[in-house]
Amino acid sequence: MPVPPFGCTFSGAPNLEHVLAVANEEGFVRLYDTEAQTTSKLIFKEWQAHSNAVFDLAWVPGEHRIVTASGDQTAKVWDVRAGELLGICKGHQCSLKSVAFSRFEKAVFCTGGRDGNIMVWDTRCNKKDGFYRQVNQISGAHNVVDKQTPSKLKKKRQNLRGLAPLVDFQQSVTVVLLQDEHTLISAGAVDGVIKVWDLRKNYAAYRQDPVPFKSFCYPGTSTRKLGYSSLVLDSTGANLFANCTDDSIYMFNMTNLRTTPVAVFSGHQNSTFYIKSSTSPDDQFLVSGSSDCNAYIWK
Repeated sequence: MPVPPFGCTFSGAPNLEHVLAVANEEGFVRLYDTEAQTTSKLIFKEWQAHSNAVFDLAWVPGEHRIVTASGDQTAKVWDVRAGELLGICKGHQCSLKSVAFSRFEKAVFCTGGRDGNIMVWDTRCNKKDGFYRQVNQISGAHNVVDKQTPSKLKKKRQNLRGLAPLVDFQQSVTVVLLQDEHTLISAGAVDGVIKVWDLRKNYAAYRQDPVPFKSFCYPGTSTRKLGYSSLVLDSTGANLFANCTDDSIYMFNMTNLRTTPVAVFSGHQNSTFYIKSSTSPDDQFLVSGSSDCNAYIWK
């Protein structure tokens, strides 16, 4: 049986721009030479990165290194040329769903997980017990407010003091993105809110209800619990395209104070969290996958 690919991304390193890295459900990473003349030369490297699914992967900006985010609750840093494991990032309590770098920083990346946490990692920091540890953490980044009676809530709060929020799939972080060195954008599975975080703030002190620097509330009309499966910035970093599970892609402007979308793209279907989109290098086109097995392109 064919194994579904979960993540695919082109290298940004000089002379490697034609190399496509693809990660799949069985934990394998394959490097494709998209300029190969014959299909036999298409795959030029393959290795098992994890014994569990790899849900996302990201190239270290301009380098021959990759970070993989897996269902085994870790992220791993790889040297692609040597096929060597450089380090393991340990801290999440559930599957990692997303990993991203800032274009400006090679050592710092972020991950988002099904445990509702966002973690920031810095490969320059010394490892502890052989593992990288997060340098910043946003716990319960997309928690849905629990409508409980105050007394129940108080009891629950006391039990949770000093502990991370309870793991609950309902509050999964589905996508993380770094706009620049200290601005992180995230989305979740059910709260319908896109949040912007200032990483100069130490969120580790906020175990329950971290407050984002800016929020984009759900702009549509659906009454179902909704989330986002993909977040993409154009090349200027000014426009954000967000794939929502209400079958729309919302375009938000990141440079002004307006939090309503400047455009909405529709026509495709988005019924899973595996639907992703991408912009063309000249910012003229937006392409998205779709649950009806087609790709859709908008001008």
